[in-house]
Amino acid sequence: MLKFIRPNVPLIITSLCLFLVVGCETPQQNIPQNGSLLKAPTSASKKNSNSNNNINDVEGLRQRIVDVYAKYWPLISSEYQHEQLPDVLGDPMYEIRIFGIERVGVFLRDGEATEEELQLVVDRLMDEDPSVRLAASKILPEINVVGLAEHVANVMANETSLDVVEQELIYFQTNSHSKAIQPTIDRMQQDPDGAAANALIFLLNNNEVTDKTQRKILRIVLKSRQKSNLPSLITLEAMLGSDLNKRGLINMLDHPDESIQISVAKGFAYAGFEEPLIERADNSLMYMYALSALQKNVDIDSFIKLLSVRKENEPNWDAAAFSIASSLNTRDLLRADDMLKRLKLDELRLSILNDVWKNAAEKSEAAQKAIARRIVPLMVDRGDPIGALQLLDTLDIDDESLNDDDLITLIFTTAINASAWDAAADARPEPSLWITEWQKVVNSDPTAANVIKKQIVQRFRDLLTRDQMILLDISQKNEPTIETP
Repeated sequence: MLKFIRPNVPLIITSLCLFLVVGCETPQQNIPQNGSLLKAPTSASKKNSNSNNNINDVEGLRQRIVDVYAKYWPLISSEYQHEQLPDVLGDPMYEIRIFGIERVGVFLRDGEATEEELQLVVDRLMDEDPSVRLAASKILPEINVVGLAEHVANVMANETSLDVVEQELIYFQTNSHSKAIQPTIDRMQQDPDGAAANALIFLLNNNEVTDKTQRKILRIVLKSRQKSNLPSLITLEAMLGSDLNKRGLINMLDHPDESIQISVAKGFAYAGFEEPLIERADNSLMYMYALSALQKNVDIDSFIKLLSVRKENEPNWDAAAFSIASSLNTRDLLRADDMLKRLKLDELRLSILNDVWKNAAEKSEAAQKAIARRIVPLMVDRGDPIGALQLLDTLDIDDESLNDDDLITLIFTTAINASAWDAAADARPEPSLWITEWQKVVNSDPTAANVIKKQIVQRFRDLLTRDQMILLDISQKNEPTIETP
């Protein structure tokens, strides 16, 4: 029985490469038949000719080797390619290392690249050959390994190839690390029209920098802006410039070129320079930047301004309101909550208050109780009385709180809604408020009213006045005991 044997393709490639080497070492020579017809070359011309021929032969050979890899590599199984890639990425020929990087790029886009392969590609950023470093830098935006941004920032600071630096700057247009800021500034000083400005915009949006660093960047930008209206430079001026600089850019928000409008709006949003953007909030593009600018200034005034540009059913406005309100101090938070309540935005109110409550332990007892008074009724109205009661249980109810009639009533009504009868009785051990709660639901929810009435009879029958018994339609005669559901 014949057994199929898989061909050893790497061996085939190696053999072909060896064949090419041998062929190149002994090139075929064309010897003229009639030497007298040719002028004999001088020794110097012979030497130069031989040198050029040797260089061409070597370059041709190297290219033929790469061509063999490119032609026969796909014949290797994917599993075996993975096994061979570490050796390929470390090959003495820089062309083969580039080939290996490209193959890892293919695996990466197919979702098949291994962590080891990606790390080996990252290591090629320190390769001795700039063309290899360039190949590795081009696929950086596609790579996600731990510590990559810091590593790229470190190697960029010492990179000598401008082409490689440009690719690394493109990486920092979507990835951030504080160590990348200084080499990016240095590069922008050398080439203001390159990728550095856009990288710096992203880095500034994701890192805190000193005022000194901001001033240094602004000096470079203002000098470069004398010769260029590059949108990224305009954005940096709008981000870091003085009020005078910013006001000089306002007219550009109405520029016929939309890219110029966006460049200014983006910078104003970063700086929280919201007024010119609010004035143009009817423009859907400016509206989004106005929302971003308002979120830079977290205070009640920004929240009030935000209300002035509210649009119905606008998720981005809701997100901005959430961002500002959840960062306010308790006094201003309650003011903002009142404003949202008037607009009947109870879902948004609940999400904001829930977020604030996550850090309630850091607030004073008075602040906790004030927030609880707002959030608990919302939770009850939305069908979570048990959660509301659990929230109230976290409060420290001291002797002073026991004199807080509104808080005790809140605990009682929440317990009633949660059917936590003992907790309700602890809060209000007299029948009058129980009867009030019964009256609230007697017509709208007879079933719930009946349950409350049974609790009243069971717990307070002996305390009921004649008028209360009439109201509840309870006979004064002895009645059988009513079991609590």
